[in-house]
Amino acid sequence: PTSEGEPAAVGIGRIRLTYDGGPHVLLVTEAFGESDVRNDPHTRESPFRNTSGVVGFQDAYISAEVGKLIVSLGRASEAWLGDGQESLVLSANGPAYDRLLFSLRFSKFELRAFAATINDVVLDSTHDVLPEGVAQQRWHRFAFGHAITYKPTKKIELTLGETAMVQRQGFTVDLAYLNPLMIYQTTQHDTSQNGAGDANLTGFFAVRATAGHATFSGEWLVDDIQIDAKDRANYPNQFGWNLEASYALPTPMPASVGLQYRRIDTFTYIGQVDYSKVYANFDQPLGSELGPDADMVRGYGELWTSGRLHFTGGISRWRHGAYRLNDRPTQNRLGHANDPFPDTTADRPDPQRAWLGDLSAEWLDGIIPITAKVELARITNVNNVPTPARSFARLQLIASYRFRYP
Repeated sequence: PTSEGEPAAVGIGRIRLTYDGGPHVLLVTEAFGESDVRNDPHTRESPFRNTSGVVGFQDAYISAEVGKLIVSLGRASEAWLGDGQESLVLSANGPAYDRLLFSLRFSKFELRAFAATINDVVLDSTHDVLPEGVAQQRWHRFAFGHAITYKPTKKIELTLGETAMVQRQGFTVDLAYLNPLMIYQTTQHDTSQNGAGDANLTGFFAVRATAGHATFSGEWLVDDIQIDAKDRANYPNQFGWNLEASYALPTPMPASVGLQYRRIDTFTYIGQVDYSKVYANFDQPLGSELGPDADMVRGYGELWTSGRLHFTGGISRWRHGAYRLNDRPTQNRLGHANDPFPDTTADRPDPQRAWLGDLSAEWLDGIIPITAKVELARITNVNNVPTPARSFARLQLIASYRFRYP
């Protein structure tokens, strides 16, 4: 059926228009068409008419700079702390956000605030836990975040921040969540707020440092932490980790090698026993692409054979437990404090494990940039049920033509 499975081939066309209004104004719009939308986590639009294809907008925003303040309004992907896409806090792995972004930059400090609408969630008595007599509930949801970055030297960068995923039955936004100078824990428990105490809060700390040819980065996400001994005996901590180190090799051509480890604890991002509070957008994580109950270690390398030809490749080992962001009803973490990692359930008795490999070549031309990428996977216990190892492959070829008018 067209609603299931991975299509053998997908064609995607994009047109991106950028208007440079001088050093302080930028307008961007990017429309796209895709021949088959199945299993594309970046798409939020409905299929076009009666086809499996889709048309829509990935980017459509305006950014303006006034002194040290930058304001951006519209639809765009947003990745904090990550390299392009990946961040445990806020990533571009899912659909683009309709968001408002503020950034205030100084020589050693940067303050950033983010507010966005994410997808509505409709709870029903068939898939969710609802009070008796309630057949259906619609929740409007919002994502907020703010962070402060401190750069004491050119080689060290520290970031501290928090996010809030807020759901409301009426389409109203508590203005306190838009205040970048108040912590969300205080806002959540302000009794004057509509629906006080129902936000899914996370905090995070990140560091990046350079020492000679080596670069180090680390990120710690705290979804929930147990302080009291009684709570530790009943509830697991909900953390996320991202640790990475790379080293520039002393070779004739620029090259580097690196090692990365990511871990998302079993109940991280899931929140409470309510699907409307899950830290996700259209069933895709607002944070790490791994989702909950998973970890991955990856070794990689990159090589520049010229100023425009760039090669990257890596090998990864991936584990994924039984829990998913789109499980309904969401699982209650009570009594799971001492579960193994990755976790298992009666329906998903075995952790899914995989060897992954990737290789890409980029021709970074200013007019016609081209990227070719191949990804391979050898997966055991697909979907956490006992199965022999299966092999999967994906090939991507991306070419663009860029020009300026006038």
